[in-house]
Amino acid sequence: MMDNVRDAAVNFEAVKISMSQDKNGITLRLSLHPNECPPSLHTDWVGSRYMVAMVKLNDQDEPEIPDEQREIKKMIASAGMLCRNDHFALFLGVEGGEDEVANMLRQKLGIKSRSEFNNNSEARQKFTNLIEDFEKWKKLETRM
Repeated sequence: MMDNVRDAAVNFEAVKISMSQDKNGITLRLSLHPNECPPSLHTDWVGSRYMVAMVKLNDQDEPEIPDEQREIKKMIASAGMLCRNDHFALFLGVEGGEDEVANMLRQKLGIKSRSEFNNNSEARQKFTNLIEDFEKWKKLETRM
């Protein structure tokens, strides 16, 4: 389906000029230069449905990635690296390879995939707490 979406997509730059809410939902008003407006928007009927993807641009016309999203990406990468860490496997009580460690981590976090970090703040908090416990455990291990 995603290939069909990309093939059908129209692209344009717009500026948010207002946003309001009523009983039907949220109304988002965008302003775009006439040269940016895809011709199909002029001919599509009022009430036509669209799938919309928006990327905020910075002053250099580059995508602006929110700090929270950047942190989530780091968390996903960190979880993957930890599953290859022998000390983390010991901490979790897992005697096996990366797959077994990853399974245990997902079980402890209550997720099926690390990608769930994107929309699951509870799993992110559990992971943060688990990392703190792992760091404390490492300090105790080095003292023994």
